[in-house]
Amino acid sequence: MLLVMPEPASAQAQHARTITFDEAVRIALERNVTLKRARNTVSLQSTTVAKERADFLPNLNLSSNANRNFGLSFDQTTGRVVSTTSDAFSLGANSSINLFNGFGDVASYNQARLTLEANEHSYDRTRQTVLFNVITNYLQVILDHEQIRIRREDLEAQRRQLERIDEFVRVGSRPISDLYQQQATTANSELQLLEAERLAQISETRLIQVLQLDPFQEYEFVAPTAQEISLIPQTYDAEALLRSAFDRRADLKAQELTIAAASEGIRFARSASLPRLSLSGGLNTRYSSQLRRASDFQEVTDPVTGETQMIPTGFATVPFGNQLSDNRSEFIGLNLQIPIFNRFQTKTNVERARVQYENARLDLENLEQSVASEVRQAYLDYQTAVKRLDVTEKQLQAAQQALDVEQERYNVGASTLVELTQARSNFVQASSNRIQAIYRFHFQGKLIEYYQGILDASRPLFR
Repeated sequence: MLLVMPEPASAQAQHARTITFDEAVRIALERNVTLKRARNTVSLQSTTVAKERADFLPNLNLSSNANRNFGLSFDQTTGRVVSTTSDAFSLGANSSINLFNGFGDVASYNQARLTLEANEHSYDRTRQTVLFNVITNYLQVILDHEQIRIRREDLEAQRRQLERIDEFVRVGSRPISDLYQQQATTANSELQLLEAERLAQISETRLIQVLQLDPFQEYEFVAPTAQEISLIPQTYDAEALLRSAFDRRADLKAQELTIAAASEGIRFARSASLPRLSLSGGLNTRYSSQLRRASDFQEVTDPVTGETQMIPTGFATVPFGNQLSDNRSEFIGLNLQIPIFNRFQTKTNVERARVQYENARLDLENLEQSVASEVRQAYLDYQTAVKRLDVTEKQLQAAQQALDVEQERYNVGASTLVELTQARSNFVQASSNRIQAIYRFHFQGKLIEYYQGILDASRPLFR
């Protein structure tokens, strides 16, 4: 395994955190802000769906009122105007349910449900995008540190060459100009190494930002060496790739669901022009401290008719429980509303919903065109990356052989330092091209998976 961070001091290395690719993916999926927002959007829309589903159920309201009156007041329970201190209490419950509202409740629920499914697919695509960003930046970090390795090897070779030339000059077999020229070449190699280290630091900083890591901590990103990476190309068919992308891309599915939700939005807006029917019912009761009932009676005979009557002579307050039972009332009713004219509000809402539907269709057409272009270009770039693997391998072998020959020729005085320096420069460039070709090959493979919509966090970085 290769530690791709620059070699830290021993004290820092003890505190450096080692991060593999799998751990980097896990960290990104846990901490990425965009992904968290997408997850929150799904959660919020789930709440909206639950609310729309609950609209099919009846509501239930309970009300109660208790008060004490002072002075002159009208008592609803006794039906009298009294001037005293009195207590009153009322209790009621009512419920209503929608029987028909032009199927607006159905359309609203369907719209919320389809929007939730669209948000779930958008979340999946956002997850793939986060994963692809991790892959891109992780590969760049590995590539930059492979470039550092190449530059370090070149610098070591240039230093060894400087020592040999110094010996040649000392014994008089080479001119002093070769020594000065080699010193300049060695210094240039040191400069190239510094530049490679600077680029690696930049790529590490970007990866740390993508992973939302603490920028003050030291990290070591682990990856296999280039020699351990499989370079077996995959066989792709352009038409099959395009069909797969149209079938599996989560963002395409999300947009299709958005169109379906917009269609339900038109249906919901039209429902406002249809009649509405609802059923309601309730129960009420009340208590008053002024309500009295006769408690004592006296028999009295009418002197004219001779009839006997019972005349109350004493009154007592009716108990609280008895009043709640005796004063109870229930109601049930139907409510019908027929819209006649609402200042063209329904027409405006329908037109607005239709425009949103058409815009969603246009967005889908534009997205499909983008997907087709992305997949086609990724396919062509992958074919080029496969060819570059073969070309750079041949280039590296030829450059290595040319360098070996020039080194031997220079050692025996049959070649100049300029020719040797050029041969080494060609070898370093060929090594750099080879490394770039290897990681470009894997990047293009992951890019095809991303554009197909099949990028999976459980798959290894290198197959």
